[in-house]
Amino acid sequence: MKAHNVKSSKFLIKTSLLAVLTAAITTNIVIAKPYPAGTELAKVQEIVLNNGAEVTSIDPAKQAAEPAFNLGRDLFEGLTIQDKQGKTIPGIAKSWQVNHNNTVYTFTLRESRWSNGDRLTAHDFVYSWQRLINPETASPYAWFAAIPGIKNSADIMAGKAASSSLGVKAIDDLTFEVTLEKPVPFFIKLLSHPVLAPVHHATVEKHGNEWTQPKNIVTNGAFVLSNWKVNEKMVMVKNPNYWDADNVVMEKITWLPIGDANVSLNRYLAGDIDQALAIPAAQKNKLLKKHPEQVADTSASLGSIFYYLNTAKGPTKDVRVRKALSYAIDRHIMTKAIAKNGGIPMYTLVPPQTDGFKTHTPDYATWTQKQRNQKAQQLIAEAGYGKSNPLKLTFTVPTFSQDVKMATALVGMWKSVLGAQIDITQLEPKVFYALKDPGHISRGGWTADYNEASTWLDIFVSTGEYNDSRYHNPEYDRLMSKSKSLSDPSQEYLAAEKLLIEEMAIVPLYRKGNDQYLIKPYIGGYERTNPESSYYRKNVYVKAH
Repeated sequence: MKAHNVKSSKFLIKTSLLAVLTAAITTNIVIAKPYPAGTELAKVQEIVLNNGAEVTSIDPAKQAAEPAFNLGRDLFEGLTIQDKQGKTIPGIAKSWQVNHNNTVYTFTLRESRWSNGDRLTAHDFVYSWQRLINPETASPYAWFAAIPGIKNSADIMAGKAASSSLGVKAIDDLTFEVTLEKPVPFFIKLLSHPVLAPVHHATVEKHGNEWTQPKNIVTNGAFVLSNWKVNEKMVMVKNPNYWDADNVVMEKITWLPIGDANVSLNRYLAGDIDQALAIPAAQKNKLLKKHPEQVADTSASLGSIFYYLNTAKGPTKDVRVRKALSYAIDRHIMTKAIAKNGGIPMYTLVPPQTDGFKTHTPDYATWTQKQRNQKAQQLIAEAGYGKSNPLKLTFTVPTFSQDVKMATALVGMWKSVLGAQIDITQLEPKVFYALKDPGHISRGGWTADYNEASTWLDIFVSTGEYNDSRYHNPEYDRLMSKSKSLSDPSQEYLAAEKLLIEEMAIVPLYRKGNDQYLIKPYIGGYERTNPESSYYRKNVYVKAH
């Protein structure tokens, strides 16, 4: 205990100094045009992009998956945002300070306005954060506010305290204070997440669930919603009241909800869409060679692709079945021949490039595929399955063409190695994301909400909102709870991940590596280098062409 206290004290001193330095640095951020000097801009600043799926909501408190977060970053802005390298930079908060023991953060807000002209104040953040965590809001991301242990957050979520008791306060119109129950080293990293953006109090209260409709919505981001035809398109236009509107070049963004990569690619090649991120593997190499002037690189992101295995019911309740399913997958074939997207095979959950994380290599990762297959067959036989009693499972995936292709390949491997009979259920993305009963196997995957291992590991605590594996291990919960109050939780993270993989609550498949895609050569400012895949169209512009 003493050694821990000494270590924590050193950490508090270091992070207090860091916070003061950060506050000083944030006031010196250079705000400038997103394009290099001398760039000739097109007269019409409009782009058309594919978001990959229709979203259920653009309300910050109701967003639940990347397609919605992607839109949220353009419509709303929180205390902080990120630069193209993933560094936290000022958003609505122009600076911040922290007290001596790193539990009270004070944010100084810049003068800014909502899209309807109303002044944005610290009271808006108080209302919005209380609304997010209020059980009556039924936010799928309420747990995110509880990760850093904002004062009373756990009791509010459990219905034991009123949302008004959350540890947030407006000291004055431009000073917002947040009180944590314990120091959390990565607190500032959380703040750029779209769910922590403010919402306009009067608009939400007046229009209820209809407040996000184009005729009602009020936003504070670089863009505002002008048109939304469900399953057809969403149109955003520049917000003239955005605090940095003078440096936003883009006037209009049209988002399409196309989940089929072939359809999206054809629309790109026809000139209807300005960017093609998902290129079908069969055509990729040929197209990249044919259009070298349109090829761009995307950096490896903090993303991990895995599949949930239901640990609570059905055949997958048996750990031998779960391990057999994982072992029977040839990850090199899946990444090199099926996905062809730069993916790197994974045998664990957390990407090794995650800040401060010490990864490990499980035994099965060192075996040959032949050895894995043999072990899988042994385990499935021990579990009582064979020719006379084949393993029968359900497999749920969204209708994205890539996911269907991957699922088909996986089912083929499981049939070949294990003799398994697996039925694939395809659901429209917005239905899939809202699914409460994912069956035996379901497509998972996570892109970091912040650059720290807990963004993945917190999913699998017993009460985790996205714990579709229904994983329940008291020791795992204890480790993750303990990690929240440590200055260096790396050992707890490592132990937790080892438990998760030893019990094979998921099937890790691959992590995202460097990849190439197509973008029209006249689009500038859209470098895909952010490790958390957090992109802001306020940085994008169209060059004369």
